[in-house]
Amino acid sequence: MARKTIKQMREEEEEIISQVSKKTEIESNDQKALFKNIEIEKNKKNATKEEVIEYFQKNAIGKQGSFYLNADLMKLLRTKSVQDDLSIAEVVRKLLLKHYFTEEELKELYLKNNF
Repeated sequence: MARKTIKQMREEEEEIISQVSKKTEIESNDQKALFKNIEIEKNKKNATKEEVIEYFQKNAIGKQGSFYLNADLMKLLRTKSVQDDLSIAEVVRKLLLKHYFTEEELKELYLKNNF
């Protein structure tokens, strides 16, 4: 077995040091991610009404329902929804979230869906 030169030993040391520092960086990033996730969960629990409504506007897609309007109101609804570039379902969802459900009801469902 041949002896290593000083230059080879230094190169090995530098390689080992760089590997250890990379592992330390990864562990540090993992800890930061963990704390960030904890903060995100904490913020979800303390979400404002606007944040809850925004969540349901994006994610409250599922069951289908029917409602009936007279012909003139239905035409007006279709016309306005097309002008606003929304589907009728999006219009109804928006109106229900804003004017029909209470903040407590929405918050309860929000927490149930997220935890």
